[in-house]
Amino acid sequence: MNKENKDEVITFDGKEPEKKKKKKTLIIILLIILALLIFISAFVGKFVSDKLGLIDYDDKGQTTIDPTQEFVDVDDDKLDFAQIDDAGGSDFKDILKNWATNGGEKMSSKNIINVLLIGSDASAEDPKRADITEKGNTDVMMLVSIDKKGKTIKLASFMRDSYTYMDGFDRYAKLNAACMNGGPAYLCETIENDYKIEIDGYALVDFDSFTQVIDVLGGVRVDVPAYVANHLNKSKDFKDINEIASGENVLLDGKQALAFSRVRKTDADGDVSRVKRQRQVIDAIINKCKSASLTEINDVADVILANVRTNISKREILNYATQAVANGWAGYKITEITMPTEDARYGYRGSAWIWVVDYPLAAQNLQKELYGTTNIKLEENRKTAISVMGGYVTKR
Repeated sequence: MNKENKDEVITFDGKEPEKKKKKKTLIIILLIILALLIFISAFVGKFVSDKLGLIDYDDKGQTTIDPTQEFVDVDDDKLDFAQIDDAGGSDFKDILKNWATNGGEKMSSKNIINVLLIGSDASAEDPKRADITEKGNTDVMMLVSIDKKGKTIKLASFMRDSYTYMDGFDRYAKLNAACMNGGPAYLCETIENDYKIEIDGYALVDFDSFTQVIDVLGGVRVDVPAYVANHLNKSKDFKDINEIASGENVLLDGKQALAFSRVRKTDADGDVSRVKRQRQVIDAIINKCKSASLTEINDVADVILANVRTNISKREILNYATQAVANGWAGYKITEITMPTEDARYGYRGSAWIWVVDYPLAAQNLQKELYGTTNIKLEENRKTAISVMGGYVTKR
């Protein structure tokens, strides 16, 4: 055993010295930040090299977009997007397209690192979704924004039902369809076009690894409302899970936690409550990891890293790890936001349910959250995608 590993042995009284606790906590937070839950380790030397060798790396600018291929809409909703027409005008889709393709400057900063964490429902248990890029729906799309100067970490969850323009395909669809048709880099590009920010990289994992991680940790505890438990226990969509109890601090295994994170037909606000449940489960995993043994953390890392696909290079990962240790990322304040914000979205049901998004306002809101400023100026009495569709939102 090398010196680095010897330093991590728990002492005889069952308690870890404060210095060792901090080091283990830092390792856990680094892992969670950069790969949905766990992505890198703060260890050095051969250990890191071996772990990073498990990852599937993409080229930095790689996309799999092919404009001539048949475009696949999100199939779990059986939608006909072509029937979504303007309710109050004739230029709803033009507004979306013009904003996405206007060439507006995308904000960035040397002090801020933006990584998109993508959770795909691709699964080896389902042959139709076995290919992580071409068959999986991205039910989890969360931007991790690390502000090194402000010493904060912001988690921005993007709603899968946000209706948007797919540049290159000249199509309109839910944001959830971007990765399925063009790959993870194309999903990043679509978000960049809509929100006018630069994304430095992505990390994509499938739901098989999500359930395995939770099982390795012995399950996670969350508050489960009775109506959610009743739906999951009766739904044919989740017939392969054990019965879920309702109440506070309910222990869920991997498959139960995944079902709890994915269900959205139980709530009137659909994706809004689902995003909240996803973050509740992620918070529970973080808390469970804080008390996990190093053996458990190692097992979790092996599960995740073997199922990660990213365009962040080994060199960049090690650079992030070095910065994290030097700058104390473990102590950064973490805040959460949902995009688009309430004042920039309007629920609409035509032939399908979508979020109609006022992208200029949503982009301005996200830029302010991440950078503290914005390069977007909004004119008074402007026409928006929401107003054209005959909707309105309550202003803050």
